[in-house]
Amino acid sequence: MIIKVNGKERDIEACSSVAALLSAEVMISAGGMAVAVNGKVVRRPDWETRILNENDDVIIINAAYGG
Repeated sequence: MIIKVNGKERDIEACSSVAALLSAEVMISAGGMAVAVNGKVVRRPDWETRILNENDDVIIINAAYGG
């Protein structure tokens, strides 16, 4: 199925969770990450159970440290 991730189309398996998407994108981090699906923030404890649907718009924000 097709979803958008940070504005780019991605083809993922049906019934994929947010956690599976992040794992496939090699984006799982210990902290400093936020995910929104269709404009609504998905809390980290819900990543495993939040299933993505066709045409979902996912925004992934990764905090950067430094100066």
